[in-house]
Amino acid sequence: MTPCVFWTCFLTLVYVYIGYPLVIRILAELMGEEEAGSTLDPLPLASVIVCVYNEEKWIARRIENILELDYPKDRLEIIVGSDGSTDRTVEIARQYKDRGVTVAAQKSHRGRACMHNEAVEAARGEFIVLTDAETLFDKNFLQETMKFFPDERIGCVSGSLTYRTRDTSISQSEGLYWSIERRLLAGESRLGLLANATGACMTFRKRLWKPLAPADDADFSTPLDVILQGYRVAHALRARATDVPPATVEGELQARMRQTSTALMGTLRHWGLRGFLKYPGVSWNLVSHKILRWFGLYFMIGAWVANGLLISEGTFYQSAFVAQTGFYFAALLGFLGDLLGKRLPVASGLYSFCLANVGMGLGVVLGLGGKAPAAYKMPE
Repeated sequence: MTPCVFWTCFLTLVYVYIGYPLVIRILAELMGEEEAGSTLDPLPLASVIVCVYNEEKWIARRIENILELDYPKDRLEIIVGSDGSTDRTVEIARQYKDRGVTVAAQKSHRGRACMHNEAVEAARGEFIVLTDAETLFDKNFLQETMKFFPDERIGCVSGSLTYRTRDTSISQSEGLYWSIERRLLAGESRLGLLANATGACMTFRKRLWKPLAPADDADFSTPLDVILQGYRVAHALRARATDVPPATVEGELQARMRQTSTALMGTLRHWGLRGFLKYPGVSWNLVSHKILRWFGLYFMIGAWVANGLLISEGTFYQSAFVAQTGFYFAALLGFLGDLLGKRLPVASGLYSFCLANVGMGLGVVLGLGGKAPAAYKMPE
């Protein structure tokens, strides 16, 4: 029994982080680069929705950035939805009323899903663009996104997100993670398997919108709803956006716990058995890229504990246990380096990897326990 536990956990981790990305890369190379078509003519009305909570530091720059998009102003609607902000966010956003910005301000902090539901319903655009306060679009972001929609099979497009990293090991490791993740997303998109988008820069056809439950997150729930209606999700490499990742341990844990708990429950709620049976390719993506990663903490614990119980079984298990223990010892050094404000090239990366898995593991517990948060504060 113990060898079975070890090999199941170990091989699952190898598959998730090495095997699956390698298979996607090979298949995507055989498919060739995904090419967008020509821009829709005439350009459709697009509603850009920025849902915020206490973002006075960022909101003016965010609105200015959207106003600077290379997109006709008469075809662009900007909606700022304040989810019960208690700072100057609403006051600052309303200063842009004369430039066509609409502000919808909730009095209570109910959660981003509720704000998204109200803002999408009120939006006039044929296409909805969801984004965050700290995100910045390249000027041609919307033009590049719209090049995918002449294909009637595409219902949702995720932009290509990079991070403006800060001088902490957590921030820089998150930036590296996303630089690798973008390649995987692009490959999944080419193969028609992509099942999620990033809420910082995602666009979809308004008619495909399904209202969110309070603990849902549009990043995961909306793309699944789009696929279940017979459409595809695409990744637009040239539709570039930048964001700021969490820079602290608390921020990273909070972000991972929230994202995992809402994504897990949203996947179960929206996809369910129907999705797994009807779309086996997309389901393979969901299991391999997301669900198995969310449970990664438990596979890591299982592999290490089972390996420890197998030390007496021979040289291989002894060497494997030493290697695993060395891995976690290096992560501990990375943790100590973070406490001292020093980034250790390998150790800090391993520490961030372990921290992310702890956050996702706790998020699984929150989600399955019915504790996925609706209202939340953006992590620092």
